[in-house]
Amino acid sequence: MAHATPADTSSAAASRVWTTLDLLNWTRAYFERKHVESARLEAELLLAEALGCSRIQLYTDFERPVSGVQLTRFREFVKRRAEQREPLQYILGYAEFLELKLKVTSAVLIPRPETEELAEWASAVLQALPGERLNVLDIGTGSGCLALALAAREPRAAVAAVDLSAAALEVARENAVKLGLTERVTFWEGDSFAPLPPEARGQVDLIVSNPPYVDPDLKATLPPEVRDHEPAAALFASERGLAVLQRIVSGSGAWLKPGGRLGLEISPEQAGEVVARLQKSAAFVDLEVVEDRRKLKRFVHAQKAAAV
Repeated sequence: MAHATPADTSSAAASRVWTTLDLLNWTRAYFERKHVESARLEAELLLAEALGCSRIQLYTDFERPVSGVQLTRFREFVKRRAEQREPLQYILGYAEFLELKLKVTSAVLIPRPETEELAEWASAVLQALPGERLNVLDIGTGSGCLALALAAREPRAAVAAVDLSAAALEVARENAVKLGLTERVTFWEGDSFAPLPPEARGQVDLIVSNPPYVDPDLKATLPPEVRDHEPAAALFASERGLAVLQRIVSGSGAWLKPGGRLGLEISPEQAGEVVARLQKSAAFVDLEVVEDRRKLKRFVHAQKAAAV
């Protein structure tokens, strides 16, 4: 006779009393068999969400019986994660980005550690600048992670956050409200620089962007969590992933102040071509390709020339 498991909906499973520790141990092993990364951590986060408690409480009360309602909710979480390969953050409804807890839905990309590195660089750039007000532009804001992190870290920053997706901007606005940053972060719907007011031209201190940069031909190589669940419009760009980057490179010079900075997140194999396009524009100096913590060429930094 087969043993009841948390994934079962049989009468045997329903009659068994499951404790917090039972569920953690079973789910960790199940996730490992399903090749879910960070199996233990993800089991803890999903169970804490299902029970409405913190991760530490799972262990301070590990013999706690789990109710039928909680077990049903947890079972659905496990199914979504292991069988449907839905990303953990979409199931939880939030993602951590630096010190911020941000709402995420399938309308936005899940913020990545690499983008945190871009935010840290941009924050350092802003902190070094003089002036009472610093104008920042975030192109392809998604959840608002870059825009909101910079506004939270630098009180002088006034951030314009642009995205082509109305659904993404709705999520970003919710995050701005929750963080109390609506007075310093404004949202614009449109493609790249198109929705911005003309009077902002030449007035921007810093442009940052984590744009769509994945070559559509590589879609089949992506993990199912990314390929099947994250928004394609925020991932893929034509011209081998370079189309949006090209628009940003071409347009940034007109919007930055002399001496203003540009920071782009890219795919490592694009570094040479992005730098070549920046050089061709003749608007920028001090071009720099920067590796991420995994030693991949992930960022391009540039400064607008004092006179173009």
